[in-house]
Amino acid sequence: MFFTHSPFTIHHSPFPVPYSLTHGRNKLTFITTSKAANICGVARTTISKWIDEGALNAFVTPGGHRKITEQDLENFLRKNGNRPSSKFREKKRILIVDDNPNDIRLLEAAFLPASDKYEVYAASDGFQAIYKIGELKPHIVILDIVMPDMNGFEVCKRIKNNPETKNIKVIVVTAYPDKMKEKEAYQCDADAFFSKPIDLKKMVKTILEFSRVGK
Repeated sequence: MFFTHSPFTIHHSPFPVPYSLTHGRNKLTFITTSKAANICGVARTTISKWIDEGALNAFVTPGGHRKITEQDLENFLRKNGNRPSSKFREKKRILIVDDNPNDIRLLEAAFLPASDKYEVYAASDGFQAIYKIGELKPHIVILDIVMPDMNGFEVCKRIKNNPETKNIKVIVVTAYPDKMKEKEAYQCDADAFFSKPIDLKKMVKTILEFSRVGK
């Protein structure tokens, strides 16, 4: 039996572990947190959370990246079922997209009482929103229309025209409401339209309805 050691460390442990183990045909195979997320049907941030909580073993590379062995993931799935997210009660992820930091803080504060059910993230422009949507796989996007570079309508179109993100619920908001903007929002397949200042009670009710539908 031969061990090839590397500076990988097991998560929360200072001891070095084998990077590869060869014995006949046996060999450890490492996968990324992104691939593990795809296998489990959850966001990469959820995989990271399970690792932080100690539910899923992972190795840390010298560069700080986490790697999971196929065997550890297989054991995790066997222990927690084919859909571990249901057992761990995965929180609904909300992405707020707005170039006004005050509006972001207002919406973040509105969901603080429900922090056990929702994880809230923010993006300050359309391009950052597209990146975070791919990374986080949010369930709901609260999307301002007027933003630099890429406006909310274009972001909404990209979400709804992508087979991988089309089921995300999109709530369009604007400080300059009129019938034309509302019509265009729904033509982009937005799921709801709100004007600023936002009626937070009504928005929370809408999100609760979307959350039930998405179960």
